[in-house]
Amino acid sequence: MDGNDEIIFTGAYKDFSLGIRFDLTGRKPEDAAAALAYISSNIEPQAFRFSGIDTKKIDDFVKLSGKGLPAAYGFLELMGPGGVKDALQKAVPDPKLLRAAESYFFGRLLTSAGVPFKVAAAPSAKPGKEEIGDFIGFVGKFGTWIAIKKLGLEKVQDYEVSGILSGINHTMVNKAFDFAGVAKDDALVASAAGGKRRSYGNVSLALKEIEPKLGDNPGDAYVVCKTLETLGYKPYASPEMLSDAHPDIKPPKVKGRKPKG
Repeated sequence: MDGNDEIIFTGAYKDFSLGIRFDLTGRKPEDAAAALAYISSNIEPQAFRFSGIDTKKIDDFVKLSGKGLPAAYGFLELMGPGGVKDALQKAVPDPKLLRAAESYFFGRLLTSAGVPFKVAAAPSAKPGKEEIGDFIGFVGKFGTWIAIKKLGLEKVQDYEVSGILSGINHTMVNKAFDFAGVAKDDALVASAAGGKRRSYGNVSLALKEIEPKLGDNPGDAYVVCKTLETLGYKPYASPEMLSDAHPDIKPPKVKGRKPKG
């Protein structure tokens, strides 16, 4: 495929509207990573918003004292598995949306604790405006990487918009790690989370295990993110969070490691 290296997102639905383009011609992979992270930070809240969960109830629930991983796992221990599940169940109109609430909760928990778990959204390339049409679309091209996603908006439902935004977001979060060139300590992730069943208590145990082995490095965000992911909790919007409630929303293909439970 010929053409410039660029990342484009365009779409409008209800009161959400975003048309943005990053020209990455001659740029470094780190610039592509930051551009992806920037767009992700703008569309992910909308993915959760249109998923059907009550994000405000979860925001009100997550009240931390302190910062860092101890604040995150300390909150999990203070609330206990029952307290967390009860709060999340109150934030979903349908029990099948619990996974969406869990994804939002863990992202909110880490953000409130000031714990990085994604590539920083601080692009050096200046974004330009992209015309907004009657669809939600994403085009990513950098080097040999190409990704295209699109959803028409005629007679579309909220969850379908959440699905396309979540799919784009999933691609952006993970590709940003690739382009950022961070060290991916999969051995540490496997040591902390491998073999553990899917449970809130095991998230706390795994975060405790990785804490002394992190050192304010760019790769720390990858370890935190993938530790939760290996336990079955993606701390970011992804299509599979909708699959239980909406089977027509297909989860992304799994590469390598599969979560337990």
